[in-house]
Amino acid sequence: MYAARSKITDLEAEIATLKGKVEEVQVDKERAELNVRVENRDKDLAAKDVEIAELKRRLFEAHDINESLEIDLEAEKVKAETTEGAKRAAVEVCDISTYALNVAQNNYAEAQTIVDTLVSESEWMRNRGVAAITNSILNATELDEAVAALTDVGRAVGNRGGYFECA
Repeated sequence: MYAARSKITDLEAEIATLKGKVEEVQVDKERAELNVRVENRDKDLAAKDVEIAELKRRLFEAHDINESLEIDLEAEKVKAETTEGAKRAAVEVCDISTYALNVAQNNYAEAQTIVDTLVSESEWMRNRGVAAITNSILNATELDEAVAALTDVGRAVGNRGGYFECA
């Protein structure tokens, strides 16, 4: 019995040893599986890091493009404002020019009226005016009286000087 007891004890010890080895193998197996999982996760993380780096690069490119587009937009706004200002100035100059043209046309029309009046009056003076003025002067009663008075004075002076007839 002692030998059977000793054999049972040895077998129990051997079972405990084998259970320990089985547990160690299972732990090693679980460790290996965990290592594989960690390696896979590391690979996934490395791939994600590459993807993140690519996305960051794209983000920076998009940011640079956005800044460039904002600068271009601002330049276009300035150009549009400048164009609008130039358009307003051109319209204002056009309005001023139109006003000046209207004034010039009115002045020309007034000047043409004056010139036409002067031309017609000059023509009248040439054709009828000089003769009418001359006749008016020569037929004036004041002139007749002055000529008669002069003739009388001349005769009186001649008579005093000893002349009896004046021609």
